Amino acid sequence: MKVFEVTIYIIIGISIILMIYAVIYNNIKTLILKINSIENEIDQTLRNKYDLLNKIVSIIKEDIKNEKLVENIESLKDKKLSSFEFERELAKIEAEIFLLKNENKNILKNNDFNDNWYLINNLNTKLQGEEHYYNDNTSIYNIRVSRFPTKLVAKIMKLKEKKYFDGKDMYDKNIKDFKI
Repeated sequence: MKVFEVTIYIIIGISIILMIYAVIYNNIKTLILKINSIENEIDQTLRNKYDLLNKIVSIIKEDIKNEKLVENIESLKDKKLSSFEFERELAKIEAEIFLLKNENKNILKNNDFNDNWYLINNLNTKLQGEEHYYNDNTSIYNIRVSRFPTKLVAKIMKLKEKKYFDGKDMYDKNIKDFKI
């Protein structure tokens, strides 16, 4: 009878541990799916922003005679950049266009330019929201991956902390300002 009782206790103990593991695993997987989903949305928003900036550059090409800006926007599609790097490059181009817009008043008279510039401002707002959502979920994920008992499950799954999409300084090449 004692062997039977010990066996039952062992089976119950293992079952509880497996259920706890399953709950933790599912929670971590849910966060990973959320992060991956928002990363895809950020990528799509950045592609849309690239397309709009490309349109704007082609619209103002005759007015500005800035070959460097044209080369910068055209060379982006050939580079293999992360979302972080791609956003930085787009921000540089956007800043250049902003300066050109302020220097050249003829650009402001162009309705196509103004319409596309308005759409870029809307995309920037959308992108800020997506980045905020990404950072919120990344924060929760990083906490789960670094604290006991979820850290054990994360180790088994070979998961590591993820970087935040913080956009601290969009105009430099210092990749270290993306914090963990």
